[in-house]
Amino acid sequence: MNARSRALGTAVIALALALAAPARAADVDPATVNAARALAEEGLSHYDKGEYEAALDKLQRADELIQAPTIGLYAARSLERLGRLIEASERYLQVSRMQLDDSASDVFKAAVADAERAYNDLKPRIPKLAVAVRGAPEREVQITIDGKPVPPALVGVSRPVDPGKHVVEGAWAGRVVRREITLPESDESAVTLEFPVAPPKPPVVPRRAGPSPEIAQRVFGWTAVGAGTAGLVVGGITFGVASALRGDLIGLGCTERVECPDTPQTRDKLGSYNRVRLVPAPALIVGGVLAAGGVALLLTVPSASSTSSTSSKSASGGAAAHAWISPWGAGIAGVF
Repeated sequence: MNARSRALGTAVIALALALAAPARAADVDPATVNAARALAEEGLSHYDKGEYEAALDKLQRADELIQAPTIGLYAARSLERLGRLIEASERYLQVSRMQLDDSASDVFKAAVADAERAYNDLKPRIPKLAVAVRGAPEREVQITIDGKPVPPALVGVSRPVDPGKHVVEGAWAGRVVRREITLPESDESAVTLEFPVAPPKPPVVPRRAGPSPEIAQRVFGWTAVGAGTAGLVVGGITFGVASALRGDLIGLGCTERVECPDTPQTRDKLGSYNRVRLVPAPALIVGGVLAAGGVALLLTVPSASSTSSTSSKSASGGAAAHAWISPWGAGIAGVF
């Protein structure tokens, strides 16, 4: 727009505000009307220079003061120039539906008519985008286009968007899927947010509950005590048998070291004695060790009521036990 057309446009808006202000202006003081006129003139000046952001700001401010079709028309044109076609379309539609009195100026009537034509021309230029979901319930996915939420009712349905680059995101079950798409004017496209199917979790096999460490320790302890006691009994019995055979050999003329004359009677007794005398010592030693170990296990079984006392015993040396063997018997001695 050249300087002449700009001056003409400014004069048109100024004239419209001054001579044909809408009904709302009747309730506004002259200072506000004057301010609205000045803002509208500044907005049109920015529009002529291609400064559409600044033009839109001034025209919207003027429109908040006095709603005139001419102001709304140029605000819609500024939005269209900025590529915000959806907002421009709605603004054109709003201006085209403004109700004017019969006394309204031709300028206002022309602005309403221009807005209606611009709306009809702009609608086919607005691109459309449909967002579909795969791999997740579409009503549960939180979808956004350029950070703005998409209502669940519009999932899978074409909806108008401004031309240009758009970022589509979907969030579901802690996962986010992102897609980018660029739409030219009049285009109609679709994008699908695919959520990969998560691999099935392996079945959880319940572990069989085994005995607690306390029970296992008690079982091992009593088993060791039983086996040790059996060894001590065997050792004691064989020791007694060996002692009796030794006494018989001495009665047949053998020495204390069991050195015997070679007679049929001593040979039989000596053979039995030699077989039996080897058993008591190992049996008593093994039985004593097992019995002592079993007793130690039983005395050190942890329990809820004695954990602290057991800890204190361990700190001071704990329990101690040992087996004793002599020609006159065997047993276990210890300090607990």
